Amino acid sequence: MTILADDLTGACDTGCLFAGAGAVGVTAAPLLVADDRAVLAVDTGSRALAPPAAAEAVHAAARALGGRLDAGVTFKKIDSTMRGHVAVELDALLEQVSRFTGALVCPAFPAQRRVVSHGRLLVDGVPLHESSIARDPALRGGSAELSALLDGSRPVVRLGLDDVRAGHEKIAHVLEQHPGALFASDAETDADLASLAAAALAVPGTLAAGAAGLGRALALALGLAAPPAPLPPGPARLVVVGSLHPASRAQVDALARRGVAVVTVDDTGGDPDSAIEALRGGRPAVVTSGTATISHRPAAREAIARQLARAAARVIAGARPDLVAVTGGDTARALLEALRPRRFDLLGAPADGLALGRLALAAGDSLPLLTKAGGFGEPDLFTTLLGGTS
Repeated sequence: MTILADDLTGACDTGCLFAGAGAVGVTAAPLLVADDRAVLAVDTGSRALAPPAAAEAVHAAARALGGRLDAGVTFKKIDSTMRGHVAVELDALLEQVSRFTGALVCPAFPAQRRVVSHGRLLVDGVPLHESSIARDPALRGGSAELSALLDGSRPVVRLGLDDVRAGHEKIAHVLEQHPGALFASDAETDADLASLAAAALAVPGTLAAGAAGLGRALALALGLAAPPAPLPPGPARLVVVGSLHPASRAQVDALARRGVAVVTVDDTGGDPDSAIEALRGGRPAVVTSGTATISHRPAAREAIARQLARAAARVIAGARPDLVAVTGGDTARALLEALRPRRFDLLGAPADGLALGRLALAAGDSLPLLTKAGGFGEPDLFTTLLGGTS
């Protein structure tokens, strides 16, 4: 089983759902090396790239994985709000892997209030292009119509809710009638996603593409679904926040109001001493980017993520936390670059949108790592995870 995602948190939050038969490996080329583990989650690092570069990144990953994609089940993880170059990457994957005859696409994630209804992607009940996500520079289209967001070099066939709820055999029949197409599917519930997963598995050559909602349905259908993973014990927990999303900034504010030590990293760096002191004393701490440093330019965002990761690595070296939680795909990838683990395994999901893993570091050390995509969670998410603070 192989999961291909365009960023690291996406690879993790979906890969961890398949950990029912054992730990899931993570690779983010060129940082980590792929191996022959039964389930592998791959970050192509392509979300912020220009379309030709994103296509080449997918081509390169498919060439490198070769036999896995020819012999096993593949899931193309896409963002639940269609950020990135979804149509471009799907086309590249269908081009590179000859056994794929089409793609069944549904970004719905009902647990996070993202659904596709009457062909439109809704976020918290609001059409995508009218939601807060519309301000994200990684969103490539000004529409909520899933068919329009998938428009590219391949025909797009709509699957309405009536088709979906007629059962997986009906869906499979539609898939077989349009080889080479992208199928833009409605889904409002987990039961809808279960029907889509069953249909994708029933029609050879169908590439399933979706968010963690469809990923979970596929894991259940394959018997690979993992139970909720408990967080490791210990109060010395470090939260690293690099996401620009308002949900992540609200989570930082909630931690600060609870008296958690916050290290703000700006253009001159940040002083990690307060975070190290808190962790050594058995208390949580936060490392985050300052709002003044936030930029929507990809190069600037990458530079900030690297700076934030270096500061977090200094904190981790100075006071080994019981758990590190990181939010934002750019920041998670930069943290891996800074820590250089020998191996990264996913153990399961403590809750929707969260992925718990373990980094194998040098000299036999290991570090529990929790990842979260930036756009998920209520303001009190991290205060709840930290068990409350004073």
